Amino acid sequence: MKREIRNHDQELEHRVRRIMLLRVFFLTGFFGLLLTFQERLGITAPIEPLCMAIGAGFFMSLVYAVLFRFLTLTENASIQVAGDLLLVGGILFTTGGIDSPISFLFLFVIIASSVTLPRAAAYLAASGAIIIYGVLVDLEYFGIITPVYLFPESKVSFESGYVFYVIFLNIVSYYTVAYLSSFLSHRLRMVKEELVRASFNLEEQRAFNRNIVQSMGNGLITIDPGGVVTSINPAARILTGYSIEESLEKPIENLIPLAKLKNLFSEDQTLILSKQIEGEYQRKDGKIIFIRIKISHLADLNVPGYILVFEDLTEVKEMQEKVMRTEQLAAVGRFSAGLAHEIRNPLTSLSGSIQVLARGLKLESSYKKLMEIVIKETDRLNVILSDFLNYSQPKKSNNTIIDLTQLIQDVIILLKNKEDFSSTKQIVFKGMADHLILNGDEEQIKQVVWNLCINALEAMSQGTLTLKLKEVLYFQSGKFKSNHRGMVLEVQDEGCGIAQDQINNIYDPFYSSKKDGVGLGLATVYQIINKNGGVMDVKSKVGKGTLFTVFLPDQESAIPAPLLTH
Repeated sequence: MKREIRNHDQELEHRVRRIMLLRVFFLTGFFGLLLTFQERLGITAPIEPLCMAIGAGFFMSLVYAVLFRFLTLTENASIQVAGDLLLVGGILFTTGGIDSPISFLFLFVIIASSVTLPRAAAYLAASGAIIIYGVLVDLEYFGIITPVYLFPESKVSFESGYVFYVIFLNIVSYYTVAYLSSFLSHRLRMVKEELVRASFNLEEQRAFNRNIVQSMGNGLITIDPGGVVTSINPAARILTGYSIEESLEKPIENLIPLAKLKNLFSEDQTLILSKQIEGEYQRKDGKIIFIRIKISHLADLNVPGYILVFEDLTEVKEMQEKVMRTEQLAAVGRFSAGLAHEIRNPLTSLSGSIQVLARGLKLESSYKKLMEIVIKETDRLNVILSDFLNYSQPKKSNNTIIDLTQLIQDVIILLKNKEDFSSTKQIVFKGMADHLILNGDEEQIKQVVWNLCINALEAMSQGTLTLKLKEVLYFQSGKFKSNHRGMVLEVQDEGCGIAQDQINNIYDPFYSSKKDGVGLGLATVYQIINKNGGVMDVKSKVGKGTLFTVFLPDQESAIPAPLLTH
């Protein structure tokens, strides 16, 4: 709306200025014509009064120019129309009054009023012209004034009916011109306003479409029939890695080097639309991504070429592959769990039978030692099968109130009393003075602490294993964020550390860097923590040691609080 008003004001200003210039040109031309052809036209009367009228016109134009700075456009235009009516009346008086051949000048004033002012102004100007013309006729008829006759020999007598004919003709012509000029001016103004409005709406629509294109998440590229890029949106620049300067006027295969895309726009290839292609390609930064491109025609926009809308499906593809692997692993896990269960039962019977035979038979020391090895290995195999069953068939959580501080202390006591615990190793627990309480599954949490400690002790030939426990009301680590109350457990060893190329694989089942390791300890820990809505982070330096940080959320608390460092 404001824009329409501004455009209307600008158009009115241009019209008022043009009328001011036309008035000056007319007065100058009229005065020059009068002086040039005075003798040829047979003018015998003095022209000084007419020159004074013309001079008054120049002065009035100067006044209008000065008032242009102080008055509104409508006020200035109204004053100019009123002044021009008086000026034309003065020119008529100095050129013969009713006998003046230039009474038609009133028509131009009427037209000017219809152009610069509202529609009713034209009728007001016509009425003003008639009034001025009638006053001049009346004053001349009653002998009050005597006009200056440029051509005395052509003076018309009031006794003739021709005078009344002239008056009637002028009245009809003034109102006719007022009607036609106001009507045409009004229609022209309406058409211009509609055009401005349509142009504004079109511009808004274009801006809206540009904003949609610029803000859409999918990449969008337009190309000409030869496959040369004509436009590219920000999402496309991000996906391809190329700037606008590097993209425009370049073949599409330079941005997206897909063989299918290149062949699609070859000269001997007929493009079938709408078409969709998928494939992997290497971006400018070297990253391999998987994209889907939908191609359509731009013929509806009267623009030759094609539009390419594409999206990055790399994460979707990885998710699909992950789901497929998960399903495969689940199937293998179910089969393996069943197989392990079937092996475990006869293995237990075998171990028990050998133990009975070892106690009942009197064997030589060498055979007795062999039977002890068999018993030890069957027990080890039974432990491996138990760990595998716990991983493949995790038990349902049985949440209770746990004294986590006491639980860790109990685990430390068990570790120190193991047969293979070395005196060169130490276990230190740095907890808070008060016992920390957590709602969770005691058996699962105990297994987490036990497996982490066992893994740390096995990584050390000597040194200190340090455990730290603290309460947090808010936890964030990388992309993980939790507003739940929970506990943060840190397990720090002084062992050999984990190489960076192996650190991403330590949670994979059956992956182990140890010679006799099975690779289920950390996998089970990760599974339990993930199942309970927690997170585990690892930092390690080769030859320095490893730090495991575990966040265990309280299963019944959700108290938001400021971020606490850990």
